Amino acid sequence: MARDTFSEKQVSVSQFIKRHLTALRKPDFQSKTFRKRRWRLLQVESSLACNLRCIMCPWKATRRIAPGRGLLPPEIWESIRPHLPEVQSIDFTGGGEPLLQPHLAGWIAEAKAAGCETGFLTNGLLLQKHQLQGFLLAGVDWICVSMDGATKEMHESIRIGSDFDRVCENVAQIAALRRRRAPKTMINFVLMEMNFHQVEEIIRLAARLGVDQVNYKQCDVIRGEHGQDLGLFDVQETQAIRRLQKALEKARRLARRLNVQTTAFAFTPEEQPVCEQDPRNSLFVRHDGAVAPCINLAIGGPTTFLGQSVNMPTVHFGRLPEDDLLNLWETATCRFYRERFQQRVQAHEKSLMKSLIGSSSNRLKILQAAQKAMPDAPQGCDVCHYLYDI
Repeated sequence: MARDTFSEKQVSVSQFIKRHLTALRKPDFQSKTFRKRRWRLLQVESSLACNLRCIMCPWKATRRIAPGRGLLPPEIWESIRPHLPEVQSIDFTGGGEPLLQPHLAGWIAEAKAAGCETGFLTNGLLLQKHQLQGFLLAGVDWICVSMDGATKEMHESIRIGSDFDRVCENVAQIAALRRRRAPKTMINFVLMEMNFHQVEEIIRLAARLGVDQVNYKQCDVIRGEHGQDLGLFDVQETQAIRRLQKALEKARRLARRLNVQTTAFAFTPEEQPVCEQDPRNSLFVRHDGAVAPCINLAIGGPTTFLGQSVNMPTVHFGRLPEDDLLNLWETATCRFYRERFQQRVQAHEKSLMKSLIGSSSNRLKILQAAQKAMPDAPQGCDVCHYLYDI
């Protein structure tokens, strides 16, 4: 889905509608290279184990009781391997630190040999030169590093157990060792009240380290008290939200001047036809082999949705290696998620197309009509911030 805000005054109604229609399409997945592949994305939780104690981590309780120390067993990967030629992209990220997985470089090499794009999100502490060289040889396409502070004091107060100087050194080595700008290097910066004043400084740091992109994320995944009240989004736009938006846009202008790409989620909810995870063509494989639509539904529990206490259900299609991945893709529950989101996208597009040939010029009413035309989102997705672009 499109994340970037834009001025409604600068575009016509037809341009406005076409932009929203374009956001629903994934041209990369429709390219000649991948058009015969069944899945756009397979997210494989290579590790739920972690070497840090981040203040907003929602998976702390789950990690304590995880089998096998939270590391994905080789037999689960072996059950995935035959299906790699049908996968466009493999993301080896889950709720933990992928660099704790001893087989990670080998799995990346196997996925690349099958023609998959590969990458992972890491806290960067263990990404030293010898390990990085292994990933470069394996052909990893992207590496994203979580850095929630542009200074040592801020970063280490959020990422408990980290070492800011070592992480910076490890990130800089990616740019020094890579060839032809591969792998793409990114920083994830989780927006919270305590670190928001560094939204510009993280751009300057990224430019100094040779990082390609900074992703501004909301603190939107909550389980119990973990992550609660740390997000900066709200139900509706307020004066405080407008100040945040203005400051973030200033930081993104700085990024453009320094040749650093950026992405950002919204501060207020706008229901989307389907989230970026898009269960129509993706699956999440948990560290214990459970297969789910996404990480949020893989591990349910008490959560907070737009300030309200709710419960996120646990939704599993089955489990590897006992079940075959393709058979799980055809289960009734999996088909329901795929079909419901396809129905939502079609209804949304039909409503926008109707507005395109109509006479309405009220952008808000056009979007509200498109949202109203959609069938209800599946249980769990209806209380997930991702579906509301937050």
